[in-house]
Amino acid sequence: MPSTPPSSNRRQWLRLTAAGTACALLPASWPTLRAAAAQSEAGCGTDGAFTQPLFVSGSDGMFGRLALGAEALTLEARARGNALEFKARVATRQFSNPTLLTSTGDRVKIRLDNALTEPTVAHWHGLSMDAHNDGNGESVVTPGGHFDYAFTVTNRSGLYWYHPHPHGATARQVHRGMFGLIEVNDDDERSLRRALDVSPGTTELTLILQDRRVGDRDRYAPAPEDELYGWYGCVPHVNGVLRPFHAVVGRRYRLRILNASNARTYRLALRGDNGAVLPLTLLGTDGGLLERGVACTQLLLSPAERVDVLVDFSGIATGGFAILESRAFDAMQAVATAPIPSTVDASHGHDGPHTTDALPDGAPFDLMLFRITARGDAAPALPSRLSRLPAMAADADNARPLRLGFAKGRWRINDRIYEPTATPIEVPRGARESWLLRNYHASAPHAMHLHGFQFRVLERETSPEFLAPLTVDAQARLPTDLGLKDTVLVWPGESVRIAIDFRHPFAGSQMYLLHCHNLEHEDAGMMLRVKVG
Repeated sequence: MPSTPPSSNRRQWLRLTAAGTACALLPASWPTLRAAAAQSEAGCGTDGAFTQPLFVSGSDGMFGRLALGAEALTLEARARGNALEFKARVATRQFSNPTLLTSTGDRVKIRLDNALTEPTVAHWHGLSMDAHNDGNGESVVTPGGHFDYAFTVTNRSGLYWYHPHPHGATARQVHRGMFGLIEVNDDDERSLRRALDVSPGTTELTLILQDRRVGDRDRYAPAPEDELYGWYGCVPHVNGVLRPFHAVVGRRYRLRILNASNARTYRLALRGDNGAVLPLTLLGTDGGLLERGVACTQLLLSPAERVDVLVDFSGIATGGFAILESRAFDAMQAVATAPIPSTVDASHGHDGPHTTDALPDGAPFDLMLFRITARGDAAPALPSRLSRLPAMAADADNARPLRLGFAKGRWRINDRIYEPTATPIEVPRGARESWLLRNYHASAPHAMHLHGFQFRVLERETSPEFLAPLTVDAQARLPTDLGLKDTVLVWPGESVRIAIDFRHPFAGSQMYLLHCHNLEHEDAGMMLRVKVG
């Protein structure tokens, strides 16, 4: 199939926005037709039906829940057909990309064996640790080699994740399936589960969002426009299943959601069978629980971000349904005016001819269907306080400027790209800084991720107009800005000020990374080294 020129992305988005408007006129009892109408404009070849059950992980297998103990766990990076995975075996149980269960203060030991034919490394996304264990790609595990990680979990309770981070090959390895979840528990988390009477796998569901393309779902073959905008799929999956359904009872459920897509941002909402949007309560973000629940109706979720959401299905009659959807928005992607050079590391190879059979960012679509099968118990009261966030003091008058933009065929930070020996950002040991992430108008959205440290969003300025109804305070912050973060989305023309506490207990200087978590942007060099003295 010939490649679509980048300038067509916006035209296709406008067609899909129109399709989404037309979908709103369909009866709410026709969820299949509504989803199909949104998909058909892209020529993706999907029928929009909710025909497959949601995959829910168990005590082994894919994303199986595995409690880490005193003994070292071995993860084997290996191919499984055209997919990639982290394989583990514990006694008689076998796991693919296990969900690692641990608690604040635990000592973790993991050996990574590389059974791939290319280098890889595991990055523990969101966890604070020394640079040697961070898996930032400064050193990689060669084929047939291994690496022993050993670190103490210092983070609060929350949903974190792990994924490869070899420079130039991160996007392909993640897209082909090599990533897993990390659940950190503490007293606040255990108290919340008791108060809400929720249990993982039943009334607490973990949802992993990742978009795929038609045909071989594990193939990754970026065209130049994919390298510029990011790899977008045609068929968004939840827990590896295309448009699944899940049976629930009429009560409150906790949804813990990870955006594992290479580039796609989701504007999440739940729509009831009467067409009305269901109220949500945001419980937590990347770095765990908020101090108190925040009422909202929709949430923006950029690549690598996580949200912890409470939803009440008790207002929907037995036999009814609710649909988790991604609503339309202007993705504000810049249009290339010059030839786009190939920037993905060709030494790792591509997987065959590319396809442009994809939905552009900002297109509306349905993700999954919840079927209400019975009445549930009355909801217990949500605690007035969920946790206590650490203070994040910073020098607000001396923010470190970091400009995000595009020049000479590359996405850049402060007009620079990644250099393996340069340290363009140097932070004194123990510093508490504020950073100003300023995105150029002629740019694209950038999901900025910092290794090694959590941060707080202090304010947003000159944000796009469509964000205004979603803000929650005078600082123009979004609900997802209110907790501890490791990734924040910065829109074109927008400035986001964040506060970071760089105190750490590790000996000597530590080298971390700041990069865009649009993985094609990262692989192309939109990444700087951060030296913390």
